[in-house]
Amino acid sequence: MKLDRSINPNGRGKYALLKLRRLDDYTEQTTFGELSKPIADALKLLEVHGILDWGNTVDSEFMVIRLKDRYAALGLSGYANAARLDDPEYAGEIDEMARRSGPYHPNCKKPD
Repeated sequence: MKLDRSINPNGRGKYALLKLRRLDDYTEQTTFGELSKPIADALKLLEVHGILDWGNTVDSEFMVIRLKDRYAALGLSGYANAARLDDPEYAGEIDEMARRSGPYHPNCKKPD
């Protein structure tokens, strides 16, 4: 199996990131500090159609690792080693990511 971004002509993967901390930039200056209506409506639309997954249930919990995070290489290498048992092709793609992550990434930094 290949990563989705390896088989899609646009290079996009299976998932995209929503930078939740940036939502503060779209918070109305009201008593309750609610999101602006267009942003709130967009999030609701994505939720209703099952596109937005908050990862806040037992079955949907996740952790995102950016390649530039200092600890990414070791985490991805371990993942690839485990995947190698079932799917060497997939493991190879993850290994490639590991080789350009963490201390090997030009913008390596401590995760925030």
